Amino acid sequence: MNYLKDYLVVIFAAGIGKRLGKLGKQKPKSLLEINNKALIDKLILSLRKLGAIKIFIMVGYKLELIKDHIKRKNYKNIKFIKIKNFHKNGHAMTWFKVKNIWKKKKKPLIFLHSDIILDKKFLKNIVISKKKNIIGIKSKSKHKFKPESLVVKAKGNVVEKINFKKKIKSPEGEIIGVNKFSSKTMQNIFNYMEKYFNEKNSGISWELFLNGYIKEKKDKFYIIKNQNFNWININKLKDFNIAKKIGL
Repeated sequence: MNYLKDYLVVIFAAGIGKRLGKLGKQKPKSLLEINNKALIDKLILSLRKLGAIKIFIMVGYKLELIKDHIKRKNYKNIKFIKIKNFHKNGHAMTWFKVKNIWKKKKKPLIFLHSDIILDKKFLKNIVISKKKNIIGIKSKSKHKFKPESLVVKAKGNVVEKINFKKKIKSPEGEIIGVNKFSSKTMQNIFNYMEKYFNEKNSGISWELFLNGYIKEKKDKFYIIKNQNFNWININKLKDFNIAKKIGL
């Protein structure tokens, strides 16, 4: 399956796992292991199966550990982009740093968080969807939201708003950290970012940045409904323990 051969594929792995306590101080979240396989390995292998040829990994915190891990695994066509000031910048700024590699060929973009474990159906359904701009979500059916969950409000399958659950009464689903954007939309977003970022808002998350962008711009973003597969965003030790039990 060569669905991703014409995409720029990027994994965000620059962040610090502060909420994991001692475990987060030892290694980046992307190197946490489930069934003897690191989270980043699971993502890379899933992306390869869908036809990803070259994969870019945005690194910052303990980046040498990630580089050494990838070298030991002997993965081919993996490139690293170092993120400066990752301690204070949010992942919207990490997304902005993708611009330099994107502008070389201006391909549509797939980007993923490295601290997630998920059923492969999530990724495949986003990749094969005919919609060009997809915000990946886990649907609300049989899913309990936490107040701090970042969720999507939609009209039909069109995204209207992205914010924390405590600020959205009837969300359609929780953001899973897997997204797809057309080359045209990426050009629009990067142009907007050029004017947007300054010292005051460099710490914003991509979700809240995109929420502001949606309010001002005409690009449409979509969700895929009825996506109720297993997925966990590993932020705390509790999340990690649950992920080990699921064993995806």
